[in-house]
Amino acid sequence: MANKADFKHELKDANDYIKELASAPNPMNMYEIGQIMQYVVDEGFQRRVAYMDQIADVKRTGLGEKAQFKLGIDGIKAMFQAKSATTERSKVANKFFTMDTDEVSVRPVVNFLELQLGKTDMTKLAASAALKLEMAIVKRIQDATYAAFASLGSPNYASGSGITKAGFDPILNAMKRVGGSASIMGDVEALAKFTSLAGFNNTVADQLALEHNQNGMIGKYLGANLMQLDNPLQVGSLTKTELRKDLIYVLPTGDVDLRPIKVQFEGGVQSITSATPNMDSKEVEFRFDQYVGVSTIGTRKLMGIYEDTTLA
Repeated sequence: MANKADFKHELKDANDYIKELASAPNPMNMYEIGQIMQYVVDEGFQRRVAYMDQIADVKRTGLGEKAQFKLGIDGIKAMFQAKSATTERSKVANKFFTMDTDEVSVRPVVNFLELQLGKTDMTKLAASAALKLEMAIVKRIQDATYAAFASLGSPNYASGSGITKAGFDPILNAMKRVGGSASIMGDVEALAKFTSLAGFNNTVADQLALEHNQNGMIGKYLGANLMQLDNPLQVGSLTKTELRKDLIYVLPTGDVDLRPIKVQFEGGVQSITSATPNMDSKEVEFRFDQYVGVSTIGTRKLMGIYEDTTLA
């Protein structure tokens, strides 16, 4: 896969080439424009969702293929017995399951004259399409995970006015015991509160103060990495975000099979482009689809959620 600098050059070249193709709007050129857009949207989308491999059990398959997820059951025991005596057997078992995928889509409409004149920045359109697809998928993961965990008690779920050590630390400690270490993921407003929770104040060490000023938060809390979740504002709002700000996720490291969030990406981004501009509106339609399956399941609930009610 090309690096970020190469990808920016590819997008610029694609934008120029699309303008050239649009100058002769025959069905073949429109098809080629659609293929270019499919490529750049898919490239951007794959980059945007790469982080999901750190938080979920992710399977990527071809179109029409089912992903098989394994749920490991650790039945191994250690025990004492007399010398040379037969020891009890430990049965190790696995469960397997598949899930259905759904279609998530974006369908932008572009004025054809602006496309011909290069006034529509197809680079921004591709980036926006990739972002919207990502946000729709992450929101589904968010909703499915919250529904599965909100009814549980500590150490899987807790809530409070702000982030309290009494509520949050038991979740973190449990998840660290599971995987040896853990990560904390959430909105930047929520993660910023860990600075005071960790006991840092005006006398904070220079290195930590620099880190906080650069990122708006400290990098670790009690040995767990803080990971900021991309959470843009909704269109037309300066207060409402695409995802919830009040949820903080605690994710243990370790065996991927044991992660309760299961995600399947079936194929890459698919594209359909109108063969000719609309006779009445003089507009061109693009449609980008991705097949995705999301489930929250596990024999053990190896994840924690803290809900900060002040950010709801």
